[in-house]
Amino acid sequence: MPHSVARLPEQPANGDGLPPADIYKVAVDEYRFQAQHNWSRTQYLLAFNAGILTAGAAVASQGGRGAAPVFLFGVVSAFLSAVAVGTQHDYYRAARDRMQRIEVAVRVPHDQRMDTTATLGHRRRVVSVNTVVYLLLAAIAAADVVAFGILLFR
Repeated sequence: MPHSVARLPEQPANGDGLPPADIYKVAVDEYRFQAQHNWSRTQYLLAFNAGILTAGAAVASQGGRGAAPVFLFGVVSAFLSAVAVGTQHDYYRAARDRMQRIEVAVRVPHDQRMDTTATLGHRRRVVSVNTVVYLLLAAIAAADVVAFGILLFR
C-alpha cells in the first residue's frame, strides 16, 4: 500500500503511548468527521432558513401583517446560522491543523499527506464553501428584511 499510513511505524519509538500510525489515523478520522458533520449542519441550517422564508411567504399570502414576526425570526435565524457556520469552521480548522502537525510529528512523507482541499494542497481556489454559505444566508436574510419591510409599510 504505497499511499497509506501502513508505512508508518507500528510501535512508538519510545515504548510509550499510541503507535504513530494510530495517532495519525485518529487525526485523519477527526478531520473527516468535522468536514462531514459541518456539511450536514450547514445543509440543515440552509434548509431551516429557507423554510422560515417559505413559511413567512405562505402566511403573508393570506393577507394582513401576521407574517411580520415570521420574517423577523428569519432574519435572527440567518444571523445565528452564520455564527454557527463560523464556529463549526473553527472546529474544522482545529482538526485540520492538528492533523497537519501530526503529519509532521510522525514524519508522513510529503507526497502521502492529505491534500484533498485547497488549503491542504496549497492550491488556489476561486471561492470558499463558507463564503458561498454566508452569501446564501445573507440573501435569505435580505429577503426576510425586504418582506418584513413590505408588510410594515404597505
